[in-house]
Amino acid sequence: MTDGRVGRTVWQMEGATLGCFYPFPGRDAMFGASVNWSICSARSTQWFVEESILASTEDQIKKDEICKRKRFERYKPLFLRVAKCVIAVLVLGGLWIAGRSAVSQWKQEKSKVLQQIASIDSELESATGDPRDVLLNRREELVSAFPSWASIRWHYVVAAGLLYGLGLLPSGVLLRRALVSLGQQPRIGTVLAAQLMGHIGKYVPGKAMVIVIRAGVLARDGVKPVQATMSVFLETFLMMAVGGAVAGIVVLWLPVPMWISVMAGGIALVASLPTFPLVLRFVAKRLIKDFAEVADARIGWRLFLAGWAWSSLSWLLIGASFTVLVAAIPGFSTPNPATGPGMVELYLVCTAAISLAVVIGFASLLPGGAGIRELVVTTVLAVSIGTTHAILAAIAARLLFATVESLVASFCWLVLRVSVGPGDVISDQGSLTNEGSCT
Repeated sequence: MTDGRVGRTVWQMEGATLGCFYPFPGRDAMFGASVNWSICSARSTQWFVEESILASTEDQIKKDEICKRKRFERYKPLFLRVAKCVIAVLVLGGLWIAGRSAVSQWKQEKSKVLQQIASIDSELESATGDPRDVLLNRREELVSAFPSWASIRWHYVVAAGLLYGLGLLPSGVLLRRALVSLGQQPRIGTVLAAQLMGHIGKYVPGKAMVIVIRAGVLARDGVKPVQATMSVFLETFLMMAVGGAVAGIVVLWLPVPMWISVMAGGIALVASLPTFPLVLRFVAKRLIKDFAEVADARIGWRLFLAGWAWSSLSWLLIGASFTVLVAAIPGFSTPNPATGPGMVELYLVCTAAISLAVVIGFASLLPGGAGIRELVVTTVLAVSIGTTHAILAAIAARLLFATVESLVASFCWLVLRVSVGPGDVISDQGSLTNEGSCT
């Protein structure tokens, strides 16, 4: 039964009683009109009250949201400082752990060499003839290979550090190429700083700190987080794919365990798949909202081939750095210029060893590939220069590479601190202005 019928029924019942005392024509029609007017008034009043409550609720929600945004803006500098401190502590902690591990391994190798020399000395007391000559030659080799700071060729170490620093730059050029392909236009200096500073993030477990650091630096030039993350992944996977390919080609000709060759080829294949243009375009269309502004032609085979070229240049320089570092270790005899092929062979083996070690260490997700890199370097390099020398070279590479990465990251941080980029200036339009107060 409708509201009008209910009202008329009530008024008819009451009207029947009132009609006994006040009979007049048109009474029922008047009562019906009064009921309808009362119902309309009640509904209008109810709608007005509900709308008022809803409007006040929406205003309160908007006010609460604005207050939250104001509180966030108020405490944002504090949050950023805390986040930076946490990142710095994690990075420094990772570097300290990696350095302590390398120094500890270096001391262990010194102890092993001393024990071997002591064992030979005890045998020399009773040895005569040819066996004694063999022991003396062995003792001279161990003494010349004794890992002490005084016996290191420090000018070679400096040259190796410079070559390694140069080897980090081509990847920065590739990173900028990837960012431009995704519609971003950062300055080359900012991109190189982001690339170099990001290397210290790999000493934090999980490798995610690399992306956090690089994306944070790139934000200075207005690079969006999604594009920054995709570009970092593209650069990293191309670097790992090329490293695995280079190592896989060389180790096929070396007497190394089969698992090393299989891992080199497998990592090169797996790391290459996400960098194919078809896969990149598919991912970009899913993640980037304004992908229509980015031409598909930018994410094509030219980007893929440029990535392989820049990554190859990086590995060639890093391999040269490791080769010079191997020559700086005690016990290494510099080849005669007439024996050029021997040096070329050493360069190829060193490049394969360090590239494969970095690639497998990256896949392990351990901080800086701790332990894995040393195992791979020793296994591959021992074929050419012996186990003891290979272990010392692996430890020295850990120390040198971490030192260079820390120095260049600190230099970039200082440069960014004194420079003012587009992302450092906050316009007045971005500030929150609203009447009222937040409690």
